[in-house]
Amino acid sequence: MERNFRYLLFLIVLISPFIFRDYSPSNELKYISIVDEALENHTWFTFFCHGEIYADKPPLYFWLIMLTKVLFGSYQMWAIGLISILPALGILMIMDKWVSSENSYFSTSTANFLLITTGFYLGSALVLRMDMLMSFFIVLSLYTFYRIYAHKNYTYEKWILPVYIFLAVFTKGPLGAIIPLLTIFVFLLSKKELRTWNNYFGGKQWLILLFLCLCWFLLIYREGGKEYLHNLLFKQTVGRGINSFHHKQPVYYYLLHIPLTFLPWTFLYFSVLWTGISKRIILTNVERLFGCMILSTLVLLSLISSKLDIYFLPAYPFIVYLTVCWMQRLDCTWYLKASILFPGILFAFALPAFPFFSRFLPYSYENSWIGYITLSLLSAGGIFSIFYIRKRQFTKAIESIALGILLFLFVSSFTISEFNKYIGFKELAEKGLWLSNVHQTDKYAFYKFRNGESMDLYLHKPLRRIGTIEELKQLENKHPLVLFVRNKEERREPELERWISSQKNVFSVGNYKVLVLGKK
Repeated sequence: MERNFRYLLFLIVLISPFIFRDYSPSNELKYISIVDEALENHTWFTFFCHGEIYADKPPLYFWLIMLTKVLFGSYQMWAIGLISILPALGILMIMDKWVSSENSYFSTSTANFLLITTGFYLGSALVLRMDMLMSFFIVLSLYTFYRIYAHKNYTYEKWILPVYIFLAVFTKGPLGAIIPLLTIFVFLLSKKELRTWNNYFGGKQWLILLFLCLCWFLLIYREGGKEYLHNLLFKQTVGRGINSFHHKQPVYYYLLHIPLTFLPWTFLYFSVLWTGISKRIILTNVERLFGCMILSTLVLLSLISSKLDIYFLPAYPFIVYLTVCWMQRLDCTWYLKASILFPGILFAFALPAFPFFSRFLPYSYENSWIGYITLSLLSAGGIFSIFYIRKRQFTKAIESIALGILLFLFVSSFTISEFNKYIGFKELAEKGLWLSNVHQTDKYAFYKFRNGESMDLYLHKPLRRIGTIEELKQLENKHPLVLFVRNKEERREPELERWISSQKNVFSVGNYKVLVLGKK
């Protein structure tokens, strides 16, 4: 009952920001625009972004977005957000069941609070992306493998293991298969049991996986032809892996970025895992599998050309749960104590430090009473953690900090609508629609910035991309159109700044300006 209450608490906290915030232009609005285009063109396996092939992502996530529109009649942010939130909670449930079945003394509460408040895991649950869903299927496939390995499985689980792996691929791409299969290989190798590979993934399992992939590829070929299939199989897989055209980073990328993505618990994870390795803690089979998953995934992603922090997301649950497993078997050291005390002190000073740091914030927020309430909750969590550390109740100290973070997020979500003009395009598009009605035009354009064409979801009209000031000047004597300009381009180009200052009726919306260009 206590565990289910925690899951419900996490669900309420995580869904609250989705109720109030706008879509971000970079990925979220683009995904909605892609889905809208697919529904209009009646394509289910091939996707296009304003007429251009978009083979970057498989269809499962897009299908789920389509399903929310079918169920609710329109694109609802909170409903699409569930596609990230429910897998995040599903991972907690699987990991809790997995580890507690092997260790009856395992603190699922501590592991839950740590994982759900680990920076990038929390952030990934709060954005509309398919990475959390892929991570869920990877965790599910490894859990299923372990059940087979430990002879705790039902007969059908041998047949459903390749299905879980396919669903991971069908969500995000080949890493969905490579990560679990490589983990299984490394684990069996470390146990000197590689000869038993066929017990878990033999010829019949390979046939199931290959059959599902072949059906998918044939449907792509039928709907999108040879060009789309080639783009998916070679440009988006081999191209990204060997010599990426996108997100290309050096081999040491994750070693530099991991410390930031695991905040505020970076020092805790590092100190526990480092101490456990240096003391050569005897691994149970579960802990060995977790260690193999973490190490093999880190090496694999470091060798792949395309790198993003979010690619490492599937390893987060295993790092957190291995940390909690080892915490229970380690004596308290000064650096373990310090790793919890540091974020506690930091959050304890959140409220008193706010008046000083508020002057550096890009938006005026210091007069909001809700802002002070949220920071009070964050500070309270930090203060209680210091109290528990003094009493050597370290798990309670961790949970106090985590609860402060979650309450901070929940209460802050009620103010998100104030900042939507800085987050997304909805308010900007509404101002554009108002100007188009005033000046009786249905033409729209944007100057240079990325994903501006995705505003067609709000405007219900295509937008023209303008790339130079000369193009702007050529349009001044033509039929009027509504123009959107980002402030960043204006700061970068003095000539553009001078040109905008010479225009009449220029409106500011967040980080953008909107005006009518042409004969009015």
